[in-house]
Amino acid sequence: MAGISRREARECALKNLYAYSISQSDNPGDFFELNCAEHELLSDDFSYELYMKTVLHLEDIDKLIEENSKEWKLSRISKVSLCIIRLCVCELMYYDDIPGQVSLNEAVELAKKYDDDDAPSFVNGVTNAIFKGLKK
Repeated sequence: MAGISRREARECALKNLYAYSISQSDNPGDFFELNCAEHELLSDDFSYELYMKTVLHLEDIDKLIEENSKEWKLSRISKVSLCIIRLCVCELMYYDDIPGQVSLNEAVELAKKYDDDDAPSFVNGVTNAIFKGLKK
């Protein structure tokens, strides 16, 4: 696995999480490896770990998202925004070494790059609400 920036690693995790969410695969680890090879995605240990932790803790992560997305059902949230929020929440919950503000900012940047014009403010609102709740 290549040495890449944290932002590139998050992008890799996002692309894999999105593809996995619409795939029929039941093996997330193998899926990551195959998808990276097939689409020539640069990956590293962080991108793999973030993706796997998100997949493995999806139920807890989605519960927090539903509780904080102000009456939006998960099915109404764009798949890309949902994957971005899931990755951010995973970082907030399971990565004590990453400052929360960094995770929040990275989520907004991913939304700017990969989703429509309304996505960054939506992603920011949901992830900030979750962050505030987790700090309590």
